[in-house]
Amino acid sequence: MIESDNSVPLRKHTKVKMFLPAIVLVASFRYSFLFTTGIIVGYITCKIFCHYFVHNGKINSIFLDYGKWKVHLHHWIIGIIILAVALVLDHFYLPTFFAGAVCGMIIQDIYDYNDWHKVIVKNEDYETK
Repeated sequence: MIESDNSVPLRKHTKVKMFLPAIVLVASFRYSFLFTTGIIVGYITCKIFCHYFVHNGKINSIFLDYGKWKVHLHHWIIGIIILAVALVLDHFYLPTFFAGAVCGMIIQDIYDYNDWHKVIVKNEDYETK
């Protein structure tokens, strides 16, 4: 064994240096896998839900009426609200899969719809009165 100036064997330090990155890598892979799986499940579930319910007219889009204007609550906005509420209620801890699923919902709205950025729109009902 090689000894350092303090007569502490260097082999102990190298074992720790070898195992710490391995532990971090395994934990990172686990959480990345759960988050990515959540994104995929959230995206596909939201796409199927929108196809069967929103596009077929069984569920209407959510609009908040403010006189001349309407605020369209896209599901990316609802997803951000869900994440914020979950963060506050769970005292800043979110299950990794749940966070990924909600992010998948947000990604689906932004990726699949061209009007995702149109949040405030003019109220046609107000103009007809």
